Amino acid sequence: MKGWPLTRELVLAASMIMLLLAGIYGVTGNSPPIVVVESSSMMHDPDGQLGAIDAGDLVMVHSEDKRRIVTYAEATDQSNPFHGRMSHGLEGDVIVYSKNGEDATPIIHRAVMYARANLSITPERTLNDECGQGSYDAYQHDERDGMLGTCVLTWDVPGTTIRNETSISWDFTEYRCDLSDNGAHAQYLKIINWNPGHQGYLTLGDNNNCNVDQGGRATANTTGSGLSDSQGNTVTTVTEEWLEGVAGAEIPWFGAGKLMTMSQLSDDTPGTSQVPDKSWFSLMGTVFVLLVLPMAIEPLANRLLRTSPEAIAHGNESLRQGRDALSDDEDEESE
Repeated sequence: MKGWPLTRELVLAASMIMLLLAGIYGVTGNSPPIVVVESSSMMHDPDGQLGAIDAGDLVMVHSEDKRRIVTYAEATDQSNPFHGRMSHGLEGDVIVYSKNGEDATPIIHRAVMYARANLSITPERTLNDECGQGSYDAYQHDERDGMLGTCVLTWDVPGTTIRNETSISWDFTEYRCDLSDNGAHAQYLKIINWNPGHQGYLTLGDNNNCNVDQGGRATANTTGSGLSDSQGNTVTTVTEEWLEGVAGAEIPWFGAGKLMTMSQLSDDTPGTSQVPDKSWFSLMGTVFVLLVLPMAIEPLANRLLRTSPEAIAHGNESLRQGRDALSDDEDEESE
């Protein structure tokens, strides 16, 4: 049974890890409950910043079923009940989604606005679901025949005054950026004549200078080309079917170690190239403190225990019992 102590410790360590993961899953309701951030697209400071999402951070991901997603438009609308809701340094929630629904590394960006279908009509089912008018939304059930897929004619956007519009145009004057180098000369985020195609979210990385993930189709080509999936197709409106969760609390720096491993296993990841230098120093400092802290606490804890009333009383009792035993021995010897 020489191997039993080691086996017992391994079982105990594995059990503690499983309990920790189960606890995190219970809080987030999502699997996996934590993701590691690879890119700098959500950074607010080149050196990294607590409270914002930096490359190398771990982020808890909550199930969208447990938490209503509040967009930037809603959080900045003073008449909205969710006005003022902040997440990771800016108004509105940050969501985790897969690009065009593909099975690949997900994106963690802010939900800027939600395009909600208003008026719709039934597609021509006998003509490959053709829409004579509007846009075909393959992810919604038609209100009339109940089948999957409908033709959306007009849109609403919560958090704005846009109602029953065939396209979406909106100025986010509080969302500052500089697009003077691409002919737009805009100093804030502008959505121009955007047809979402299907119901869902317009998304944007906080560090992407107003270049929304959906590209120029949402800004009349006054911004960049947006994000692309593995097939080279531009990311479209993020439907709820592509959501993997809502970004919750961050655990800064501790994902950098995993990025080092990922860079060795795959060429499709930036690895640690976008992790701020300060994050490495913070990570090493935190690990050092975690290693040194128990060694510093143990002598102090022992001293406090020795001077506690219980320890003093126990010592006095042991001393008394020792004296009594010695006295009994002396009595026996005298007899």
